[in-house]
Amino acid sequence: MLAARSRGWRGLRPSMVRGNVPARVRKTTVDLHGHDVRTAVRLALNRVAEAYNNGYETIELIHGAGDVAEPVAEGRGRIKWELRRLAQSGGFDRFAYPDRTWLKNGSLVLTLRSNPRPSRTAWSSEPPRAHYRQH
Repeated sequence: MLAARSRGWRGLRPSMVRGNVPARVRKTTVDLHGHDVRTAVRLALNRVAEAYNNGYETIELIHGAGDVAEPVAEGRGRIKWELRRLAQSGGFDRFAYPDRTWLKNGSLVLTLRSNPRPSRTAWSSEPPRAHYRQH
């Protein structure tokens, strides 16, 4: 009876479980709302490079416009479609696996390549937002 109580998850001893638990994934998120298209794309490229250099495994670029289903020339959705064009043309391939890019409705998730020599976590400052509204 005592042996049964000392066993944890699914009857396994804690020492048996620890070896199979994956390390925490290092993920970062960048909100591009409020930036003009050119600034948002520059910021996205910088943050992807910084995330790679800092040893992160994934980065999510939040662009919004989840309901915009077709490329647009004006208005909402321009950041979304510019980031998708950049991803499809190989703009992130130096730092991310192109076949592991997830084009979500409101964001773009990149799985970053493994960096054999990550540096300490350092991020450049974000440019000011030109079109940001308080909710």
